[in-house]
Amino acid sequence: MTPYDDFLDYLYECELSENTISSYRYSLKEFFSKFSEFNKTNAIQYKKWLIGCRKSKTIALRITALNKYADFIGRPQEKIKRIKIQKQLYVENVPNDEEYGRVCEYARQHNQKAYWLVRFLAGTGMRISELTKLKGICLIEGCARMHSKGKQRLILIPKNLIEDSKEFFNGKAADEPLFLSRYGKPLTTRAAAMQLKSIGCKAGVRKEVMHPHAFRHYFAIKMLKATGNDISLVSSYLGHSNIATTAIYTMRTKDEQVNLLNAQMSW
Repeated sequence: MTPYDDFLDYLYECELSENTISSYRYSLKEFFSKFSEFNKTNAIQYKKWLIGCRKSKTIALRITALNKYADFIGRPQEKIKRIKIQKQLYVENVPNDEEYGRVCEYARQHNQKAYWLVRFLAGTGMRISELTKLKGICLIEGCARMHSKGKQRLILIPKNLIEDSKEFFNGKAADEPLFLSRYGKPLTTRAAAMQLKSIGCKAGVRKEVMHPHAFRHYFAIKMLKATGNDISLVSSYLGHSNIATTAIYTMRTKDEQVNLLNAQMSW
């Protein structure tokens, strides 16, 4: 077993989320596809390569993974400096009400599974990785309990969503996954994302808003409006550990900021 394999085992023992482990795995795989040895010189060269072809957020994730690996192998002196990322002050690429209604209507008529994927994402604010873990019991209890990083998150499921979906999920056993692939296996996050992209394209909805996390954003924005900007409550629904993360949904989008500036500029 290589140190790389040991590192992945270590990440699992730390009870990191599947998404985090997947990101670290890809980062190390990409690094070692370009360099045969891990050292600071190669890490810096990798960073320069990233800067030339990756977005800032991706670069930051890759560097974090390398530095985590440096600590793991007992060579913290090989760690490299992170890049600064400007704090995002708004949320972009969120479907509007018309787009949400359009994709739901199209999916309801042509792809029932995609329809309920959208409804559950937008109706609960859950992450796609959480949705693929839902089981029949959640429709009985009205909630789902997810474990990540040693913590438990309670996801509430609205009564109307449970009632509306009864016919589609009829016969689901308590321990059976709600969403299955065409082969009868649990639906993967990748397959779910591909379904959303496909149904959005057919419905004529902007492709940039047809990703799973866009519907989590949609839920957050709708809930903030419905609760009179009760950030604490919406933060609880979303499972945010820091309320500042939720506050971003109260900010105007870039387009809204530009339009407001253009409308008000008179000096």
